[in-house]
Amino acid sequence: MRRIEIFLCVDRNSRNPDKVEGLVPFRVDDEILFFGPDQTPLRAEFRKRFFTYKEDIKPEVDLYLVGVNDVASPEETRKILWVGRIARLMTFAIANGLLRDPRFAPLLDFRSEKEPERNLSPLHIEPIGIMGKLAGYRHRTDYHDKVGRDGIPDWAKDVVDPRDKREFGIAGKDLLLRDVSRRKKIFRRDCCFLCENIFFAQGHGMAIGDQMVSLLDQWQPGQGVDSVAIFGYSQGKDGRRVMNKLKGSALHIRFKIADGMIDYLTANRPGR
Repeated sequence: MRRIEIFLCVDRNSRNPDKVEGLVPFRVDDEILFFGPDQTPLRAEFRKRFFTYKEDIKPEVDLYLVGVNDVASPEETRKILWVGRIARLMTFAIANGLLRDPRFAPLLDFRSEKEPERNLSPLHIEPIGIMGKLAGYRHRTDYHDKVGRDGIPDWAKDVVDPRDKREFGIAGKDLLLRDVSRRKKIFRRDCCFLCENIFFAQGHGMAIGDQMVSLLDQWQPGQGVDSVAIFGYSQGKDGRRVMNKLKGSALHIRFKIADGMIDYLTANRPGR
């Protein structure tokens, strides 16, 4: 029996409990989700864990990503927005090969109703090669085109850490390494996923019922978990109860609780 691990994330781009409002993960079709930029610390963790020898991996562990909508208070509604089982981990350079497959045409050029003039595909960078080696990336869509106060655009931060800025240079839409031999160390965030589409909210989020609350409470004992405060509560400086925020990139759930949670998620999908 394969080991199950769940990574429960807060989708900061979605406040609506019944619809995925952001572009990560991106629904390619009923069967596939593409998880590209965003969730930077999580992608960096996965790269460090899996890319020791290869940069295109089919995991031997059942890794599930679960996203819930963001909330600001216990009075709001929290639901599960998406569930994906990671089928393949790869660099953005390798992911660009997907564009040759007609099935992945939505990732080539995606236009939203609100911004039809912009290509917002989250497969937003393409590799730059020198002498057969990955030397950098070029921004190929309009996704993550904002530039921070540090002068580094968001698309670049999807693959490099700003603390390594002496190791690379940016000219327009191009990011180039100063030393190609240090590629594996500098592209520490260069990891994206293809996921089996278990659930993706397009009008109805998945309720966080009593069984789910119980499992989350067992994993976080003593925190007072409920269906909105899924990370529990703590006491504020004024003595009032304060809803806890997610600590770290994701809540990493394993063992029998992960098994029970997958049973819950697969049995309670809306429209099942």
